[in-house]
Parts: sequence; structure tokens; C-alpha cells
Amino acid sequence: MQFLRHVERTRLLAHLVDVSEASGREPVQDFHVIMDELAQFSANLASKPMIVLATKLDIAHDQTRIEALRQLAEHRGLPFLAISAVTGMGVETLIHMMAEAVLSTGKNAES
Repeated sequence: MQFLRHVERTRLLAHLVDVSEASGREPVQDFHVIMDELAQFSANLASKPMIVLATKLDIAHDQTRIEALRQLAEHRGLPFLAISAVTGMGVETLIHMMAEAVLSTGKNAES
């Protein structure tokens, strides 16, 4: 929980969710677990601006895992992006997306 105290100081949370089959985990369930932990620690933390990132796209073969995470993000009104650090796919878009989000939250914090 010490880590979450540091996270409270951020203006934007980026949820990196492994959508590959290699982990043996379910991406949507992983997202719910993290959100529950954030909410248990602090309601403010769970309501921070956030982006949902489907990661390891280069080794994800089951498109339904990606789509399920996309739909979850959409349902929660959260921006979604699928990326691969290995191939660079989506990384430039992510940089711009995060910059815009941080700049807009900074303006909101000053208002």
C-alpha cells in the first residue's frame, strides 16, 4: 500500500493490461482487481483520470481478449489504446494521448 501513496500524487493513471495469452490471466479480471485495490485505498485515487492500455499486442492472438478490454474501457468512459513496446505499435499515439490528458488535467486543477 506504500506504493499507492506515491500514486496519489499523479494526475493520470495508465493501466497497462497484458492481453496476451502467455500470462494465463484474464485482462478484464486483472483490470477489475486493480480498480478494486485503488478504490479500497482511496475513492479519489479510483476516480483519477486514466487510460486503459492493452499491452503485448505483438504476441496477443485472441482478439476477443483485446475487444473485451476495449468494451470495458468504453463502458467506463475511459480512453483505450492497444500497444506493443516491442514493435512500437501505438506508442507514439500513447505519448500524445498522455500528454493531452496530463495537460487537460493540469488546466482543470488550476481552475
